[in-house]
Amino acid sequence: MSGTGGMGVTDRLSEGTGESAGAFALPARWRLPLLVLFLLACFVPGFFALPVVDRDEARFAQASRQMLASGDYVVPRLGAETRFKKPIGIYWLQSAAARALGFHGEAPIWALRIPSLIGALLAALGTYVIGRRLFGEEAGLIAAALLGASLILNGEARLAKTDAMQLACAVGVQMVLARAYLARHPLGLGEILLFWAALGLAVLIKGPIVPLLAGLTACALVIADRRANWLRRLRPALGLPVTALMVLPWLVAIYLQSGTDFFHEAVGNDLLGKVATGQESHGAPPGAHLAAFLVAFWPGAALAILALPWVWRQRAEPAVRFCLAWGLPFWIVFELIATKLPHYTLPAYPAIALLTGAALWARRDAPAPLWGRLLTASSAVGGMVGAVAVPALLYGLEGRIDPLVLALALGVFAIGALALLRALRQGPLAALPVLLVQAAASYGLAFGLVLPQLDSAFISPRLAAATHLVPCAAPRLMVAGFGEASVLFHLGATTQIGSGAQAADFLKDTQGCRAVFVGANQQAAFTARAAALGLTPVALTTVEGLNLATTRRLALTLYATGTP
Repeated sequence: MSGTGGMGVTDRLSEGTGESAGAFALPARWRLPLLVLFLLACFVPGFFALPVVDRDEARFAQASRQMLASGDYVVPRLGAETRFKKPIGIYWLQSAAARALGFHGEAPIWALRIPSLIGALLAALGTYVIGRRLFGEEAGLIAAALLGASLILNGEARLAKTDAMQLACAVGVQMVLARAYLARHPLGLGEILLFWAALGLAVLIKGPIVPLLAGLTACALVIADRRANWLRRLRPALGLPVTALMVLPWLVAIYLQSGTDFFHEAVGNDLLGKVATGQESHGAPPGAHLAAFLVAFWPGAALAILALPWVWRQRAEPAVRFCLAWGLPFWIVFELIATKLPHYTLPAYPAIALLTGAALWARRDAPAPLWGRLLTASSAVGGMVGAVAVPALLYGLEGRIDPLVLALALGVFAIGALALLRALRQGPLAALPVLLVQAAASYGLAFGLVLPQLDSAFISPRLAAATHLVPCAAPRLMVAGFGEASVLFHLGATTQIGSGAQAADFLKDTQGCRAVFVGANQQAAFTARAAALGLTPVALTTVEGLNLATTRRLALTLYATGTP
């Protein structure tokens, strides 16, 4: 990918390496090991300790557990219902990870998160490879570190869902697309197969998102350059059958088992429904993704803004043009779609990281303007605010003061103060290594120490613990007033979800030992129906907490029949 000018962009801007660049001008043999260690330091804290998170992670994880338990690897199910929101790929990957570790239908949540961790690592490392070829070793290293340190990717690396692995597929596809656009010679067979195989896996994971990304990138470049002959290097006559062989067998199998139900739900309701209306209260006007980016790409968002003048000046350079074609059209499309969540634009983030890394390295010897130093300092301040807010969250929700949390929070604050000083005195590149350390320490504080202690925010494990009060072994359960998928994950796939009146009917049934959890919002209906049935349920305990998906307070009372 070295041919057409990517490296020349940085070389022409400045020669030599200033003092502030020393942290990234590492010996070649150290770069990859240090990058991997840094990524693990960001991604691993809390990976094993965090309970299952509502709402998407719990849905994917429970469907994968049921797939393992049932042995049905064609139709994903959540409880008694089919789950056709997404294709099969992520369920296969999560099931394979759990099976490889020796788990089956009761796999712990961390085992099902393994594909997301691998996806996040591959996405960051792939960004390093692309950056190294487009802009040079140091720029690639900065880009990968910024992506790996970003708040949004750190969240996705810890969640058993689609987006981290989809990002890895997107980076693989774009890596080969960049090679086809910039190289002066044909692609090797391995590169061609990588492109089409990554495209096929992406379709199996989340449908048309990555093909849309690659298509928009190619169209933008063809329109800008008025040439399309470079696309022949991808050899679609060879590659399309590879993608088809990956995707079509499952599509045929799911059609044979469920008819058109999957296509109606996944394409008609889930995909096209999000274009016109904001689903699940996630509607937002155009510009919402840009606003979310300022937080989601911390600590790199301020540096990305700082890179804009350089990117504009270098927009005619093929390497810069490719990154712009990667990020801009895709971003615009998702700004226009009604339903908005921050991770929807995640496939564009590597392009932003690449341009930011290239700009920072190209300007390594140039004095930073005051506004640039202030912008960089704002990233440090953001981390310092987080160092105060995270322990406050622990105290506010749990009434708990943890000395270890306070010590690490103080450390994060001190690192941020150092980054602030370096940003104001020496500039962005000098502050960046300290900002990266601050980010890794912040994730250790938040994900590793504080979030696993927020018992009130993870109510389903406490419901499971409360069932030991039921005066019989393995009771049949129903929950009224709390319908998140974490209930199934912790209480079992046979747990029923319903209304207060249905809970009374369920408890009246004499078939087997039974108990119900009834939320405060269903209490009146439960009491009235129980009285009509002549039922006198016994309250065993009340579990209070927070529905993490809606941020609403909950109080669920456990009822059984007989003597408590």
